[in-house]
Order: sequence, then structure tokens, then C-alpha cells
Amino acid sequence: MIRVALALSLLAGCAQADSSPQAEGASELLHLDNGATLRAVIAPRHGGELAGLAFRFDDAWHELIYRARDYTEAPGWRGKAPLLWPAVGVSLDPEGEGRGYRIEGRHHSMPPHGFARDRAWRVLRHEPAAEPGRAVLALASDEATRVLYPFDFELQVEYRLTADRLTIEYRLSAAAANTAPMPFCIGNHITFKAPLIPGSAAGEVRFHTGLPEQFLREDDRSFAGRVAPSPFRAEQPLSALPRRSAVSLGGRPGPAELTVIDPSGLRVVLRHAASAEPAEPAIRFNLWADTVEGFFSPEPWLGTQNGLNTGAGLIRLEPGERWTWRIEVVPTAGSEFVSTYHEESS
Repeated sequence: MIRVALALSLLAGCAQADSSPQAEGASELLHLDNGATLRAVIAPRHGGELAGLAFRFDDAWHELIYRARDYTEAPGWRGKAPLLWPAVGVSLDPEGEGRGYRIEGRHHSMPPHGFARDRAWRVLRHEPAAEPGRAVLALASDEATRVLYPFDFELQVEYRLTADRLTIEYRLSAAAANTAPMPFCIGNHITFKAPLIPGSAAGEVRFHTGLPEQFLREDDRSFAGRVAPSPFRAEQPLSALPRRSAVSLGGRPGPAELTVIDPSGLRVVLRHAASAEPAEPAIRFNLWADTVEGFFSPEPWLGTQNGLNTGAGLIRLEPGERWTWRIEVVPTAGSEFVSTYHEESS
């Protein structure tokens, strides 16, 4: 317990929450601008997360991210787009030692959604004027992370802002000196405003994904293998989702895509794909919404709740191996749906 407390203390010290309002501390945020329709903001101190994404629509700039750039203390969901790694959802030790998991019979504590979002990331590159504009950040294992996760690693994220999209690419390297495969699940808790453009009710925002299965959670919020046909395969209003209760969708391996459809005509396409995939079952999108508070999190995932213990949806990276996960965020104006994903060289 002393080692766990030490690790959590060190993690908090490395990524202490910024209590300043949006306009203050702006020098600690990285800005990208494609000079036309997209602007992005990244927060190195706050998990290296996407902290804002603005889109020019009907000759005006509109912020799409819920609580963008706002790191003041406030009740409710903090918003933005934190990385969930090396766990998604809860981790529940099967031998009753609370939140955590076991490796070789030894308990390790693990916060909900992992620890990467609570760390300060170092900036490796920031090229706001390049074509494409980009920012590269990194998180490496250290004394604090090894208490929670007994592996050495480097995790990089590259943000690229091109003419029509934001690409977020995570690149994970397992140290050659690791003595066993490195297990993990991964997700991004990207949270959009609902509605995206003021003028309609949050519940009128719609979404579409053709994923065929819903992964059912147990009372303890873990996934224990129960799968049912998804009732959300056709285009659905946000009001069809339960308030603040996750709806986990999957059932189709390979690249996954979801579209957010605003009543204004603005659409945001989310697509994600990995260099190597977990065995099924694996959640592809974890939907979480609150139409009263006004947000929608169509979280791209690869993994399951409690995957570090059950092995469901788990990826295992051998010592010395590398792995890549790419997310694309593509805002588009118009009523016609177009699949916008394409391969890019890294």
C-alpha cells in the first residue's frame, strides 16, 4: 500500500491540474492551424490531450470540444479528449484487493481508464507553420509508472492538422529489456459539445455506426463476456442513449467508423485503425452522453472494461516491439455521408 500511495503521489506531482482559466497559461498549450477550416489545441501538462478543435462553419468559428481549453475546477465531466491507457474502464482485482489487476500473482493498482491521462507529457516537436502542422509529445516509463505497471515503454502521440482533418497517431514501443509481453487496452475519451452548433437541442444530435454487437456491462461496470445484437446499428438520436451510462459497441474487426450528425448540417466523422488488433471480443466505440449537460463522447476503444484481468480485448506487445493506433477526426459540412479515411505515411 505504501508503494501504491507513493506512485499516485508521484503521478499527481508530475501532472498537477492547472487551476488557471482558459486565457491564462496559454503559453502551456500548443496550437495548430491549417489556415482555413481547422484549429487544434494540445495540452502537454494534461496527459498530452487534445484540448480543443475548432471548425469554420457558415463563416464563423465553432469550438467542437466540450470544455475546450478550460482547466478550472468545476463539477461534472471535465471534457476534452484524454487518452485511456493502459486500461479502459475499471480494473477489478479478481482476488478482491480492489481496483487493480494481477501479473504473475502480484497485485498492481490501476486507476479507472489508466494513468496516461494524469501525466505531464514532454514536447518533442511543435511545427505550427509546417504543412501539415504537427505536434509530437511523449510519455516514458519511470519509477512511478513501474509501481502501477511493471514494464518499460515509450508512448508517443503525433497530432497532424491537414486541409480537412485532424489525425492523432499513438506510437507505443515496448522496451527490449522487458521480461514478458506488455498487456494493455487503449481508448480516447474525446467529448464533443451537443449540439455542435448552437440552435438545437442536444437530444436532436444524431450518430451512426454499423457495428453489430453491444457489449453488456455487469453491475460492477466490468465486461464479463455478455454480448447482444446492437439496437444502435441504424442512425440514432442522442436521446436514444441512456444518460451517463456507457453503451459499448463492437463485433466487427478492422477499422471502425462513427459519424456525429448535427442538426445544422455539420458532421464529424471519427475513424480509427491499429497496426495490430486484439482478439475478439473488443469494444470499438464506447458511447457516453448527457443531453442535459450537453455532451457526447463517442470514445474510440480497443479493449474491454477489466481487460487487464480477463484478457478480453487485450493487446500484448512483445519486448522490443512497436505498435501504432491512428484516429482521424474529420468535420464536414453537408448532408451527404462520405467515408473520409485514407492511409497516410507517418
